[in-house]
Amino acid sequence: MLRQLFSVKPAKCSFKLHFQILLLIILGHTLAMGQGVIRSKADTVSLSRFEYAQKMTNNGSDCICSITNTSQANIAMTVLTGAPDAIQLDSAEIFNGIHSLKPGQQVIAVGNFAGKQITVLNLSLMDVVILVMLFCPG
Repeated sequence: MLRQLFSVKPAKCSFKLHFQILLLIILGHTLAMGQGVIRSKADTVSLSRFEYAQKMTNNGSDCICSITNTSQANIAMTVLTGAPDAIQLDSAEIFNGIHSLKPGQQVIAVGNFAGKQITVLNLSLMDVVILVMLFCPG
């Protein structure tokens, strides 16, 4: 015959232990939020053929503009306007102008857009969708 070696009894937690756990949770939350973490969403839009998007940027803060060709087979043609002349795509080409994006290619521009209105236009010949993300904190 088998005998029971251990008896299992439910553990009783005191009120003091519950209070300490609650206090630790509140303290942890306060410390995490006190670190100055700011969470914000970027404006993201997908543009089909001949669609455009316009966005006012913030003056004095660095903005990030990302443009992605979502097609896996076709070249996307985009027209970008409104940025100061110092803003460049991937530190190579000037932001303003006509740009062709290879299938799956992404270009990124980072800099102070000086409160200007940015316009992105999809002029692709085929039905290519581009994804435009613009983030300006502050």
